[in-house]
Formats: sequence, C-alpha cells, structure tokens
Amino acid sequence: MPHRFPPHEKQTLVMIREFEGDLCPFDSELLQTRLAGCFLAAGLRESADLPRDIVLAVEYTLRNAPRSELVFGRGELERAVTRLLEEIGFPEVAKFYRSGTGTENELLVTPERGTLCEMLRGHLGVTGELFNKVIDKIIEAAAKLEIRRAPAHLFLELARYYERILELESVHSAVERTPEITLSRSAIAAMLPPEAKKLSDSGVLKINGVTTLFPCVHLFFSMEAFAMMHQLTPPVTELEIEPFLYGAGAVLAEVQKLMESKLNCTLPVVLTVSDMFDFIAAYADGDREKSGNLAAELGRVLCASFDRGVYKLNFN
Repeated sequence: MPHRFPPHEKQTLVMIREFEGDLCPFDSELLQTRLAGCFLAAGLRESADLPRDIVLAVEYTLRNAPRSELVFGRGELERAVTRLLEEIGFPEVAKFYRSGTGTENELLVTPERGTLCEMLRGHLGVTGELFNKVIDKIIEAAAKLEIRRAPAHLFLELARYYERILELESVHSAVERTPEITLSRSAIAAMLPPEAKKLSDSGVLKINGVTTLFPCVHLFFSMEAFAMMHQLTPPVTELEIEPFLYGAGAVLAEVQKLMESKLNCTLPVVLTVSDMFDFIAAYADGDREKSGNLAAELGRVLCASFDRGVYKLNFN
C-alpha cells in the first residue's frame, strides 16, 4: 500500500533536569503510571481517571510556560504535581507521591557561597538573580541556626523551599485550580448533532465530560469500529478511507464548537485513537511496529478540520 509522508509540525520537547544534572524529555506515560500507583496505594480505585487528567494539566502547563526554553528542574516538577494533588483534595495521594521522590545524600557540606552554587546549580529550575537570592537565603538561614556543616540534602531541601517562595516564573502560577467549568457526558450526548450521534451510537466516538481539573474536549475515536460502520473490508487503502476520515473529522470539529459554545470559552482538543495500530494491522496489512508514518498520516486527516488544531493526539 503506498504511503504518503507529509511534513508535520513536531511539538517542542519539554525537558526535565534531573537531580544529578542530566537532561531528559518529560515522560507523560511514566508520570501517569506513577500517579496511578499512588492513587491505588491511597485506596482510591474509584479515581482511576484522575491521573490522566492530572498529567494533561501538568504537561499543558509546562508547554505553555513563559520561558524561552522549556527546561524544568525535577524538583520543580515534583512540587507542581504535589501542590496540584493537595489543591484538588488528595493530600493522602500527595503524601505517597512525595515519599517516592529524591534520594538523600549524607555528604556533609559547609554553607559557603561557592560550594552551594556548585552543588545546587544543576538541581534548581531558576538561574541568574533569582538563583543568587536562593543562595543568599540558605546562607542567612544557616547562620541564624548556627549550621556549620550539614548533609547536602538539607541544603537541597532549603533551596527548594526558598525557590518556591521566591521564584517569579513558577509552574504554580499556571497550575492553579481551573475555573469551575463542567459539562457532563449526558449533557454532551443530549446536544450531539445527528452525524455525531451516529458515530457515538456505532461505538466510534466517545466524549469525556469537561472536568474542572483540565477543561478540554477529550474525544476517543475507534478506527476499527469506524471501518465496520462503513463496511470496509481488508485490505483498506489510504485513498479508500481518507475521505471518510476527513468527513468524521469535520463532525468532531463541530462537536468541539458546540461544547465551546455551551461553556462560552475555548477548549484545547485531546484526541485519543487507541486502536490505530490494531486497525493498520487488521485492515491495512501493515506492521504494527513500523506503521508510525501511516498512523501519523491518518491522524493528520482526522484532525484537519479543527480550526485551532489538536493539542494532543494519542495513539495508545
């Protein structure tokens, strides 16, 4: 089957500076898995959907932070997640999350400016004047408490505390509790136009309610159900399915506009096509492990009708 590989925009990577100083990409799946474990540990199995929304809120905040480079300290990220959990009413989950972060270093350190600067420079998400203010606060606190030598992790925790107090571009400024916007699944179902209702009744489309945690249009689209709805039989070519996908994308874009009109606000779109690679394997004679370009092409067609584009497209 011929594949077309059009150029497409790549989202700027959000980078996390680890406590050891190394840089690595922000891993949303790893964070979601970790949060899910914390919710389970807290005995909150009924809140299984929340880790996904929390990760979306955090990632959206990081991507839209007012910074020239999207680089955040590991401690900065950990604090943002912990604060968010506490603010939305899950302090017990925050406690489990906090208990699994960081490691203690028992190396004894003298609170001198040169030593502290060298030790902390790779561990904080602030630089320049703000970084120097954090160092000044640590030295001042050590002098008041008559601390002449202490474990390195103590100064790291002090640095995180003063960074939180002083930082002007904190992730916290954007990851605050969202406006009280709600729209239930049943309310959305009642307002669907005929074509969208047909997709919903056929098992092709599912729409999440709008939450106060991360207000967005979260759509779930099934490629295999879509193929069955149109009575397509393998092998399916791009030329055969793309007109149908384009039409479905126009219906999804109409749903977004209806939801925004109902709430009188703009909402980012998160589109999840969890069976894209299953569809390619079953209907398009494709290799699940080597079909990334084809999946991206079909996803691009499905997203083409959204005026502001799709914030996040998931294939798993």
